Amino acid sequence: MNLYRNILIPTDGSSTITAAISFALTLSKITGANVTALGVNDESNYAIPGDTTTLDPDTPQYQACEKAVAGVVSMGEEVGIGITSRIIAGIPAQVIIDASGEYDLIVMGTAGRSGINLLLLGSVAQKVIRFSTCPVLVIRGDSPAHETYSRILIPTEGTGITENAISHGLEMARIFKTDVTALSVISEKKRRILGPAEKFFSRENAEKAVTEVVRNGQKLGISVTPVVLSGQVAQEVITASTNHDLLVMGTEGRTGLEYVRMGSVAEKTVRHARCPILVVRGVDTALPEARKNKKFE
Repeated sequence: MNLYRNILIPTDGSSTITAAISFALTLSKITGANVTALGVNDESNYAIPGDTTTLDPDTPQYQACEKAVAGVVSMGEEVGIGITSRIIAGIPAQVIIDASGEYDLIVMGTAGRSGINLLLLGSVAQKVIRFSTCPVLVIRGDSPAHETYSRILIPTEGTGITENAISHGLEMARIFKTDVTALSVISEKKRRILGPAEKFFSRENAEKAVTEVVRNGQKLGISVTPVVLSGQVAQEVITASTNHDLLVMGTEGRTGLEYVRMGSVAEKTVRHARCPILVVRGVDTALPEARKNKKFE
């Protein structure tokens, strides 16, 4: 099973994208996935109202896109990987979200920060994570370029919210031949599990959740260490991310106005994780048509 046949790298040519490009190329080398570099000719500030389709090669914006995409192509050539180039005019977040349906994975770079805002996501990354139809991997710009990933962390609560994330986390572990930590956190405050029959998330629930990941890992020959902790969920996951190379996180899928709503735990974790984070939408997702009717501004 290969979940990643087509990978998209949105690029603006800045240094914050370098680690993301490196990861995507490494993944491509192992899996044979096709890689596309996308430059968005940002017309949000200067386009004629209602016209976001023009690509004028003489504009500085277009030339910046060409340079950004060429940089990804050059990095690919250095390791023997051919990169498909795309330049599309429009609003960056909207263009990337619209393109996401054609890909299995989006790999994005984001600005690195120290202190409280260890991972400060830009507005484009935030919107893409919320509304992309495929998983999104976010790598901080100042992260070191990894050739291997030896420790993968998968937080789980045993519901549909984390089911897809577990599949992707185990697939990453299979690809990189690495071990997995399945983490379930019993909240200090009583927390209900969403489902047909709501119930509180107990230690028993937590142990069942991590045990299920262990079983799924065994089927793939992957070693999974189950860990159950008590505390504040987001903080425990963020702390655990310090000792891992990749965090795979599930988010809630919703239809209608709340097409994709990241819960508070996912929101905090995405912002403050100490390692690259792969965000995977839960199984309760909207139809593609719902996305077309959603405003991303």
